[in-house]
Amino acid sequence: MIGNPWLGVIGILLIALANYDAIKTTLSASHSGPMTNRSISSVWAVLLAIHQRHRCHRLLSAAGPWLTVGLITIWLLLALVGWWLLFCSAEDAVVNATTKASANGIERLYYAGYTLTTLGYGDFVPGSDGWRMAPPLAAANGFFLFTLTITYMLSIIANVTEKRHVALTIHALGESPLDILSATHDNGTYTSLGQQLLPLQQAISRLGQQHLAYPILHYYHDPRSQKSLPVALARLYQALSIAQIACPTIGHATRQQLNMGIVTLENFLATLDSAFIDAVPTPPELPSLETYHRLPGIATSPHAIRQQLADRQQRLLAAYVQKDGWAWQTVWNEPL
Repeated sequence: MIGNPWLGVIGILLIALANYDAIKTTLSASHSGPMTNRSISSVWAVLLAIHQRHRCHRLLSAAGPWLTVGLITIWLLLALVGWWLLFCSAEDAVVNATTKASANGIERLYYAGYTLTTLGYGDFVPGSDGWRMAPPLAAANGFFLFTLTITYMLSIIANVTEKRHVALTIHALGESPLDILSATHDNGTYTSLGQQLLPLQQAISRLGQQHLAYPILHYYHDPRSQKSLPVALARLYQALSIAQIACPTIGHATRQQLNMGIVTLENFLATLDSAFIDAVPTPPELPSLETYHRLPGIATSPHAIRQQLADRQQRLLAAYVQKDGWAWQTVWNEPL
């Protein structure tokens, strides 16, 4: 095997693949690399199928951290195998520092490993001047990948924390669209609801860009609905839409705030639609809304509200909620 130039070609391709996928995933700020996208989405699809049959939120909540670790491990292993194959492509690529004997396959793997991790023990060295540039390049590549992955993990942790913070903030308004509207109706003016939106809009817009820059955020699932961002955003969207549709007594300034909140949520969904979710085939079922009709300021009939809600982004919202492992009924917190 040692001395075959084709091993070097395969090695260079693996090194290029590992670095391209890592750079595309961590630095592109738009989409993940091709290998990352296919691998993590396939694993999540399997876990989601298991969850749908056995309702195991703990399984999904473990997926995000392990997918991150697995992804980083794949990048590093690909780089290690690539450099190992490259060092195996010529007899004189690696020799024993003392005897000058050509290293065997295991010794070359050991050499590739400690060079990539920048340890540099020195018991094996390049056997010719032509190979003296390879170890510094391997060390630089290893340092680059390790630095990149550590920075990536820290960014993921910070963004997951913000994601949960936004979900908890929305949950504090109410555990259903009805609760949100009941707590903020202000005798039909819904001024409090509008005032709550400004900080939330900024956070939701920021989260949309973070999900685009770090697609693996989609796969960080919380087993409690109070901390689930998809459930929280879906509840907020329903509450804002119902107030906008059915309450003619809302003032102009508050209505503008509600409109901006809805647009922010729809922009967030559009970001996900381009990278993560596909709308469900049919609009999801909506509750009767009879209770909502009894709220102060609500003048539109429940049937008319349902009809107008069905024309909005319900299919995308349902897909987002379901892909996070939650049932659509969780959004409304009542039977449908």
